[in-house]
Amino acid sequence: MKEGFRQSMAWLHTWTGLVVGWILFFVFLTGTAGYVQIELTRWMQPEKALQSNVIVPENEQLDKAYHYLKNNPDAQKAERWGVNLLTNQRGADDFAVNWTLPPKEEGKRGKYNKEVLDVSSGQPVSEQIQPRETGGGFTLYRMHYALHYIPYDWGIRIVGICTMFMFVAIISGIITHKKIFKDFFTFRPAKGQRSWLDAHNVISVIALPFYIMITYSGLIFFANAYMPLGVPMVYGSGEKNTERYYAELYPTNSRFNKDDSAVPPAMGEIQQKFVPIQPLLVKVQSEWGGSQKISQVNFYPDQGKTPAKIEFYQTGSDTIARKRTSLSFDLYTGQKIVQEKSNEDKAPMVFGTTVLGLHEGLFASSFARILYVLTGLLGTAMIATGLVLWTVKRRPKQLKSKRMSFGHALVERLNIAMIAGLPLAIAVYFWANRLIPADFANRANWEVHCLYITLLFSFLYALSRPIVRAWIEILAFAALAYLLLPILNFVTTDRHLGVSLSHQDFALASIDLGFIFLGIMFAWASYRVWCKRDSILKPVVKKNKKPRVSPADDVIEVPRSEELS
Repeated sequence: MKEGFRQSMAWLHTWTGLVVGWILFFVFLTGTAGYVQIELTRWMQPEKALQSNVIVPENEQLDKAYHYLKNNPDAQKAERWGVNLLTNQRGADDFAVNWTLPPKEEGKRGKYNKEVLDVSSGQPVSEQIQPRETGGGFTLYRMHYALHYIPYDWGIRIVGICTMFMFVAIISGIITHKKIFKDFFTFRPAKGQRSWLDAHNVISVIALPFYIMITYSGLIFFANAYMPLGVPMVYGSGEKNTERYYAELYPTNSRFNKDDSAVPPAMGEIQQKFVPIQPLLVKVQSEWGGSQKISQVNFYPDQGKTPAKIEFYQTGSDTIARKRTSLSFDLYTGQKIVQEKSNEDKAPMVFGTTVLGLHEGLFASSFARILYVLTGLLGTAMIATGLVLWTVKRRPKQLKSKRMSFGHALVERLNIAMIAGLPLAIAVYFWANRLIPADFANRANWEVHCLYITLLFSFLYALSRPIVRAWIEILAFAALAYLLLPILNFVTTDRHLGVSLSHQDFALASIDLGFIFLGIMFAWASYRVWCKRDSILKPVVKKNKKPRVSPADDVIEVPRSEELS
């Protein structure tokens, strides 16, 4: 460290941020979309009904679902039943039943079946208009941790390596900027490199705790994949030992604690022995304080020492921790099954589930979710300003030599393709959802293909156009794409902004309003680049002030030249 510790940290901050900056921009932007993935999916399936404040009581829904499962021949053979209740909570807009058939081969999972029911009649809605096939918001959410077109295990590891680089960049950035909080209140516009540095500092500090939390918790999500030797060293290698680890870690989870020595009976063979379920529902409502708080009900047969049971799951989460609140009852006796304290209640697991809960934000109210989206966009802007700052800082030297090096030119083009091109590609993803015919084969895959084709087009466009023009034009394309999306929605569906607002379906209306907001932001960005178009690629001329004479001793003082802009 010849140049000192802080200078070494500055070098580390610069290069760790640049090397993986484009992937991190992709991860942050698609991850931010993940905070509204349910709302995005609803927007991308306009055939679904608008949210209503009038909800059929839980006891009526459970009766109809239970009656359907008891009389469905296929469900009679199942080893598990499930019911999703319709509520006014976020993401609970389907009344459906599901069941899992016994596996045909050992070590394999049984076939999963789902049937959406009409909440009034309790019969399947298959004869009604089915929502179009779409990747929805979940596809964008999945991209942010597993990428696309590559194997899942590779994807999560590539993202994990990039996340570690970002964590290093954040810590080294804190060390580098010793006046980081003072710089937070300093922004000097129209100063070239200084302005970009100020913008990067302000955006970095304004949500710094969020960036640290989201980066660290992202690494916790796949801790076993990133540190694969931990479990084999304690439990041994092989699938059986891995299952033993998860069974010990989650003792209350039926998925990991099956008694393989006992074959569970089919639900149809034992359902006659079940106690009435309505009294159990009343007990749950009494303990949880009223109705409309149950989102899911699962039925399990007896297996070995485990009795046949019914599990009620609470809507949403009353804690930050990534853990669902549930109550279980013995289906033969109606007695409440009291779970003893387990590893899930110990400090390490509570810490882990809390950190993961903060990352996902499933506990968040509507206002808190808006904050999540805004801080996610700020994180994306932090990465973008850092990437642009790298080129702005080195551009004067490139212009002075009258020849831009291959490496610098490549970074300039990659910045354009990712920072301006990725938002455009995501907008095209939504356009494809509306323009691809609803009955088109593999339409969900083609929505994603359109996204990546647009991203490739943006890179090729950036290579073929002058740098400044490429910035202006792709940003303008993105602005138009987002601003016209609400109009496209109006022309192609009956779920446009006017309808969603009049029905007070504000969650759905927020997507169209968000598109308008993004369109305005990209239009402003394009306009600002256009205003600076004549000065961006001009060599900087050093300006030296005239030497002044000190009246005290007539010593001539020559000031330093100004910083390069």
